[in-house]
Amino acid sequence: MWERSQVEKLTGLSRHMIQDLCYHNTKSGGLGFWEPAVSKPGYSRFDEGDLYMFYLVGQLKRAGFTLAEVESSVSDILEDGDALEQTVRAKARMLHDRRAEYDGKLAALECLADAVAAQPTERLFAVMEAALVRSVERAIETAAHVLDVDAKVAARVRMGLDRAVAWLLGVLRGDEDATGCCSECPALVGRIVELVADGAAPTCTAAKQVIWDIAHKVACGQVSDADRDGADDVRGSADVGDAASRFAVCALATFLSEAENGVPIELVFGNGSFAFFAQAARACVADTDGCR
Repeated sequence: MWERSQVEKLTGLSRHMIQDLCYHNTKSGGLGFWEPAVSKPGYSRFDEGDLYMFYLVGQLKRAGFTLAEVESSVSDILEDGDALEQTVRAKARMLHDRRAEYDGKLAALECLADAVAAQPTERLFAVMEAALVRSVERAIETAAHVLDVDAKVAARVRMGLDRAVAWLLGVLRGDEDATGCCSECPALVGRIVELVADGAAPTCTAAKQVIWDIAHKVACGQVSDADRDGADDVRGSADVGDAASRFAVCALATFLSEAENGVPIELVFGNGSFAFFAQAARACVADTDGCR
């Protein structure tokens, strides 16, 4: 026979947990679904069967099961059928969702941490920069899963997106050099503002042409020679056969799918531009055989 203190050490269960498993009348609302070998007021002893059960409960606890879930989970384990498989899968989904939630919180916290060293007047932009750069990294990783490209191509697109982020932040900061660092940027901004103001469909040729021009600029450092009215064929003018441009479009589509990027983009390109960008990028991805 084992004393309760011994069972606690062997199984990792607390005294209160063992009490709740064995008795109903506890402060935390006991289950009372398991009767120990010896159970008397103020005195309990546990045998081999109890140890097996508490070991199983300990495993359930480590897997994230709550006290309220223990009884049904034990039944699932000890009985035939597919109940155990369903229980395990449901718990796994919940834990994965929770992990994703905490990963997101940690990533956001890291963005705030990046602002610590900045001057108070720059901290907002430091947070924004850190968030945008991390979004670029996620976009590159996602695109790499969709398209099999050379590492040098991915690196080049990453650098291009980083430059785009720097340009966005420069415009928001009011840096005089921001608009001058890329002679095509003001023209791109003007085209987007005009399309949004005119109520153009994000899937129209002109809208997709803007995305291809941005992708080409990101990937190759230059905008294509396409007709600015979008009259030329989008595929031919944007050179979709170029691996870097196709990869850049995929990365842009992912970058524009993250809602947190909407504020800096709309502050630069205007109200409604973010959703317009996102839909146009998705349309370009759908038009590209290599990105399907």
